Amino acid sequence: MHISRTRPGVVTLVATDAELAALAAGARMALSLMRADPRAPAEATAALARVLEDYDRGAGRLSGGPSPL
Repeated sequence: MHISRTRPGVVTLVATDAELAALAAGARMALSLMRADPRAPAEATAALARVLEDYDRGAGRLSGGPSPL
């Protein structure tokens, strides 16, 4: 995995399919735990849900269908 700063507030990530799948799986597990925890900050839960929705849309465009992850 390689991460570089493109400009302030923006990074570029180069990852293998497996690395990206691991990150997405971890994010899904975290979101599930956050949704089950009444103390989890609503803003953070909503932000992570939006990130995963964006990821799913992007992955779907790459594969021509829904994300397999």
